[in-house]
Amino acid sequence: MEKIDSHLKAFHTYVVGRIPKLSILIPMFISIELGLSMLVGYFAARMCAGPSPKTRGRIPSLIFRTRTHKVHLHHWFVFSNILIVTMVLHVFIATPNIFYGFLGGIIAQGVLYYDDWHHLVSKHNS
Repeated sequence: MEKIDSHLKAFHTYVVGRIPKLSILIPMFISIELGLSMLVGYFAARMCAGPSPKTRGRIPSLIFRTRTHKVHLHHWFVFSNILIVTMVLHVFIATPNIFYGFLGGIIAQGVLYYDDWHHLVSKHNS
C-alpha cells in the first residue's frame, strides 16, 4: 500500500509541476467582462432558441432546401461566422471582451445544448 501511495504522490507531483497554476482559470474568465458577457450570451440564446432540436424557438431557424438536400444554418454556425468576420475586421459593439464574449456565449449554447449541432446538411426524407 505504501508503494502505491508513493507512486501516486510522484505522479501527482509530475503532473502538477507541468501545469501552470493559473492556466486552469483562463478558459473560465480572462476577465469579468468576458465571463459575464458569455453567460449573458448563453442565456439569451437559450431564451430565443427552441427548447429542443426540431422545436421552433422564438426566432425561426435558417433552413434552405434544394431538390435533394436541406441546409440548416444553426445559430452557432451563423454566429461563429459573425465572430470570425468581426475579429478579422476589428469591428465590435461595446468593448471587445463584452462583444466577443456575448457571441461566444451564443456559440457555446448552440454547441453544448443540442445534440444535432453538427448536422448542417441532410437529405430530404421524401
